[in-house]
Amino acid sequence: MTRTLRKLVFVEPKSTHLHIYSRVCIPRLGSVLLATIMRAKGYDVRVYIEDIHPVDMNEVLSADLVAISAITSTAPQSYRLADQVRAAGAIAVIGGTHTSFLPDEGLEHADFVVRGEGEFAFQELVEAIQGGAGFEKIQNLSYLVGGRAVHNPERPKIPNLDVNPIPDYHLIAGWKPGGVVSIATSRGCPFSCTFCSVPGMYGHAFRTHSVARVLEELGVHKGNAYTFFADDIFTANKKRVKELLHGMIARDLTPMWGAQVRTETVDDPELLQLMRDSNCFNVYVGFESINPRTLKLFNKKQDLGKIERSIERFHAYGISIHGMFVVGSDEDDLETIDATADFALKHDIDSIQFMILTPIPGSPDYDTIYAQGEKYVISRNWQFYDGHHVVHQPRRISPYELQMGAIKAMEKFYSWRGIAQKLLKRDLYYVTIRYWGKKMIRQWWKDAENRAHVEWLRAQLYADAAELGHGGVRTVALPALLLQDSLGRLLERFLAELGVKVVPLAEAALEGSKRARETFDCLITPIVKRAAQEREEFHARLATVTAALQTQWEKLPRVSFPLVDGQGPVFEPFAKIGLLVTQNLDR
Repeated sequence: MTRTLRKLVFVEPKSTHLHIYSRVCIPRLGSVLLATIMRAKGYDVRVYIEDIHPVDMNEVLSADLVAISAITSTAPQSYRLADQVRAAGAIAVIGGTHTSFLPDEGLEHADFVVRGEGEFAFQELVEAIQGGAGFEKIQNLSYLVGGRAVHNPERPKIPNLDVNPIPDYHLIAGWKPGGVVSIATSRGCPFSCTFCSVPGMYGHAFRTHSVARVLEELGVHKGNAYTFFADDIFTANKKRVKELLHGMIARDLTPMWGAQVRTETVDDPELLQLMRDSNCFNVYVGFESINPRTLKLFNKKQDLGKIERSIERFHAYGISIHGMFVVGSDEDDLETIDATADFALKHDIDSIQFMILTPIPGSPDYDTIYAQGEKYVISRNWQFYDGHHVVHQPRRISPYELQMGAIKAMEKFYSWRGIAQKLLKRDLYYVTIRYWGKKMIRQWWKDAENRAHVEWLRAQLYADAAELGHGGVRTVALPALLLQDSLGRLLERFLAELGVKVVPLAEAALEGSKRARETFDCLITPIVKRAAQEREEFHARLATVTAALQTQWEKLPRVSFPLVDGQGPVFEPFAKIGLLVTQNLDR
């Protein structure tokens, strides 16, 4: 491919749904950084961050090459735009976290996918297109050859981030100086939280800009209202951060600022004092959960005591807190989610987000949840992978109840009670924030796609009850072999509590379906998905028995549920079965 390239347009599509940061746009830096690099090489560049300014499609489609950023929740919009760009005869390049982990999917829509850190790969790609050279030596690049995807080797992570220029925000269409700016002082995260894709994208090694370079960038934006340090853990290297904060104070570069930090930050009083003295307004703290089992499952390496201590210490130094929680792990239930909202109100966390656990590509959860099979991933519509829509099946709660539980927890926090809590303290800023949170939840419900998603989740839970009718089941049949398993015995006790009689069906039962219909109302059978080590023979036999029973009584009403040794979701199948004999969940 040889093409003369003069005009390059970079586009960052917006999410199609409201989310926790909809009110304040904190731009991601990838697009504007690449544009800054290419402008220095003499190209005519323009950046569209759709949360800041609508995309001018005339300018986009008149470009020679369009580079599109894709996170998972915006991937569908990115793909549609790439299709339009290619139809117009321009070159479409996609980068960002989503296609870095799913490059084959990206190549269904774009000419090239730049994976991972793209600064060098993108420059080399443009030069190769201009010069008619091959692409095989460009690391981090994916492309098609004769319809076959080629994924070039990974490039080592950039060790010294100072090789990159200071991103020029003036290249962003509609950008107005003086507002919110984002400054990245480091990349990488040494931790391994299971729901996070950052280590997969940027590695575990903590790589930094020099303090002098960060101070220079702060000077470029001097006078802006708020600076967000876009590091995954701003205080990972406390010695370095102290040096930076001292430099900010000495040079009078102290805008209101915020950053993502961990609870351990409060263990250093000197650091807390420097944060306050340098005008730290708020911190974004990944508390994630108040459930110790969930914290362990997430590999979070913190406990409730650390969480409570960090809240107390940050507030003691006058630093506001945005508490970040993830709900819907295999150890969470409705009580956990509701208790988390109560915890946030009790400790007066200034603002919060309840993000629903989402298997984002590149995260360990993506590998484990997707590896469990279709039963555990209930939607592959990427636009719902924004942390506000349930897309997987947790173990202890149904997807519908998780969705409603997360919404109700947000409603409890962003309520008149929560607003009054701040009003009594005369904290008008957070009165406004909490009121906006309350308003945002109402607006979320007005979105037709959001309502349709919730109704779809509800229909999944109530499907069997709708077919068989509430209260129409008083006697059920179970494979006798299943009752030898702990889950089968648990199901038998559960049904007994509901006043339902259980009829064990022997493997060699000879009764016909007519006789069986007179004996029981419904057949409940397991779906044998995976066996634990040393239980393969039992599960193979159970699968055979189940198949035989289903064939023998194929015309009977039947409910099936997954049986995965110690791993499968228990709550939802039990809830579905319970709905056959009770209407409690309707209320």
